[in-house]
Amino acid sequence: MGNVHGRMTGLTLFTPIRPQWVWFLRIGLPVTRYLPFMARHILQFNFIKFVRWTIVPGLEGEHLNYQYLYFESNFDGPWQHYIDAFAYVIPLDIRVTWGRGPGFPAPPPAEPLKAWIAKNSMEGGTYYCAHADDSTRMVSGALAVRDRFAELDPDLPPEQFKAAWERFLSDAQAHL
Repeated sequence: MGNVHGRMTGLTLFTPIRPQWVWFLRIGLPVTRYLPFMARHILQFNFIKFVRWTIVPGLEGEHLNYQYLYFESNFDGPWQHYIDAFAYVIPLDIRVTWGRGPGFPAPPPAEPLKAWIAKNSMEGGTYYCAHADDSTRMVSGALAVRDRFAELDPDLPPEQFKAAWERFLSDAQAHL
């Protein structure tokens, strides 16, 4: 698959939803935005830059046998590692989201899921990342160091500044 830029990969899926389950995803996907425990499931993966699900009801003037789930994500590293993380860490979430479509191989294991994703993925038209050569962890770390550095008061007396500087270095080490 293409969609690689720097250390970032984009994944785009367009998968059918069985008609009897469309209502479930139409309600479930928006509701997850307001449930903190659901957000934690996806946000625990600090290599994800962006993720979005959209239900596509059909195309004007065309008859489709199914409505489709459109999924886009940008993340650090190869897509196979991304799928491994989902298959083994949050398999129930994956089954609830994509298991409503025909032919979905419920994980784990990850290999059938990878084959299904390869079959249903497509080249993304465009995607953007301001820091394609830096991982999400690197960007988060740089922001944390910047924030801690901004807290330093240059007007402190020398001994107090030295102590503050040493605290800053000690705190910042985890983010460098």
